[in-house]
Amino acid sequence: MTPVFKNYLAQNDINGYLTALHQEADNGDAGSLRILLYLAVMVSEVEDAVDYVTKLMDIDDYAFEVWPHMSDAINELNNELGQCDDDEKYKYALGAKFKTALNTGDMEYENEHPGFESPFRLFGDKIIIMQRAYLNHVGKQTYPVIDDSVATKPCAPKEKIDYWYSLYRRSDCSANQESIYQDAKPYAEQGDPDAMLVVGYLLAHGIETKYDSPHVTILRANNNFALPFLRRAADAGRPLACSETAFILYDQAKEHPEYRELADQYLEKGASLKDKNSLLKLFNYYKDKDDDKAFAYLVPLAEVYGTHEYDLELAYWYEKGRGCEKDEKKAFELVEYVWKSSSASPYDSSQEDSVSMLCRYLREGIGCEPDPERADEIHRWYKDDEDRMWEMLTR
Repeated sequence: MTPVFKNYLAQNDINGYLTALHQEADNGDAGSLRILLYLAVMVSEVEDAVDYVTKLMDIDDYAFEVWPHMSDAINELNNELGQCDDDEKYKYALGAKFKTALNTGDMEYENEHPGFESPFRLFGDKIIIMQRAYLNHVGKQTYPVIDDSVATKPCAPKEKIDYWYSLYRRSDCSANQESIYQDAKPYAEQGDPDAMLVVGYLLAHGIETKYDSPHVTILRANNNFALPFLRRAADAGRPLACSETAFILYDQAKEHPEYRELADQYLEKGASLKDKNSLLKLFNYYKDKDDDKAFAYLVPLAEVYGTHEYDLELAYWYEKGRGCEKDEKKAFELVEYVWKSSSASPYDSSQEDSVSMLCRYLREGIGCEPDPERADEIHRWYKDDEDRMWEMLTR
């Protein structure tokens, strides 16, 4: 009996669904074989697809509608490519033709069998989940490796590099991450440092669909495969690669204590390149141990962090004279700058914090002449702005 997809989807158990499909297919269930055929074609696993359609021919007339179109696709591709030595190129080209062929045969069969539920329409907007889950389930996921003999050399066009770095601007889009990974991988294997950073980053963090239900892993995180790419990118001066390399080495230092010193070196290199993750790690490490060192990392951290959180932290250190000469005027200027630059947002507490600090400075005359009236005015303004924001969000 063919497993019902929506029953497994309700429990976020896509692997359970795929396991049931394979079990029922082994028992000769035609519906399960049809779905597995469809999924294999969607991810260009052409050998699996031919295997499924061959098995279907013994038990179901659906295969006899579909197979002639697939056979024509093979002949057509052979005529186009001739003798092709590139297995991957052939596989994906045939996979693309199989999709068209399967769709044609599937629609013809559906038209002749009104009660037939086509796999093409069975999954709707969950098709990406099914494609990636299928590959994970049948163990087709592979990881790239970088050969030590490959020289580190920029070889990717600038427009591709710009596209890859959109990963950090749109990191919530897993489909975008996957396309970047596939696009960058060949360049990474040739030694391009930007490509190695992107591929290494995704190998380290993995890719997961961002559908509410279910989340399916597209690429499982694997530090052992990520580290060679990230380390080569770090050695080539890519700031983010320095901290990513350091974090993996720190984690592996539990089993390899000699990695800790190497991790420290990469973190320091990242800090010198103004990598915010390196600076943040070092600031947090030293802030309760060595004020001078902590302050030295805090200044560039406030510059590059991207939000005003560390501008306010820096103001506090100037106010107290921690790691630097006490400078209340500088502290006041920083807090006033954050107040003017930030906005009321449920995702950023900078404005609320800056208002609190600025009102305290104005009331106590820290870095400025005491001005309690202006403090009250700023506080009223902030409450009115906060109320408007709340009204907008709950409208």
